[in-house]
Amino acid sequence: MADPVSWPVVLATSLITSFFTACVTEPVKAALERRRNRRKLRRALYSEIMENFVVLFQRVEMAKRDEKATAGIGAVFGAWYRKKAFEKSSSDNAVGLYDLGHNELYWIELVYRTFDQVANGKFDSNQQRLANADFAANNIPTDLKNRYLSKRVMFSVSPDWVKRYLRETLPDMEYIVNDKLEWKERVLRRWDRFQYWRWRRLR
Repeated sequence: MADPVSWPVVLATSLITSFFTACVTEPVKAALERRRNRRKLRRALYSEIMENFVVLFQRVEMAKRDEKATAGIGAVFGAWYRKKAFEKSSSDNAVGLYDLGHNELYWIELVYRTFDQVANGKFDSNQQRLANADFAANNIPTDLKNRYLSKRVMFSVSPDWVKRYLRETLPDMEYIVNDKLEWKERVLRRWDRFQYWRWRRLR
């Protein structure tokens, strides 16, 4: 016969276990899953941005050497242009997309708008077309320099030659904002200087 005194202990244990599961374990699991989804989504978007950047950068460099290639920049880039990850995240995973944070999401959307302009925009001349494409290509290093996009994630999805290009380009670029810096920004720029110093040492 079971000890009649033991049932309160069993009940209390069950209640404590249920409470711990509901209030601690499940929220932690949900937070970890949300973090994994956010990292997966960010990597997919950055990979797509990098694929577009590589094609556009190569076309711009070719057009700078050969004027005949200028007229076809939009058509060639448009044929390669990838937007599936961004469109899928916008339609199927809106919560995950906004998990990236308003600031990062704003700059990611702006990157795609500049790509859209290159692929579908109308221009008065080939020189104007080239200038627009050059701006869109340079927009990626600019965003990385000013931390609008994550250098860590972008470097993780970049081919080796792009990494070398960014390591050579970023240290010599100017920040967009240089006055009235908050303490956090001053600290981050000190880190930038250290990182650039390491890059130069590793050349």
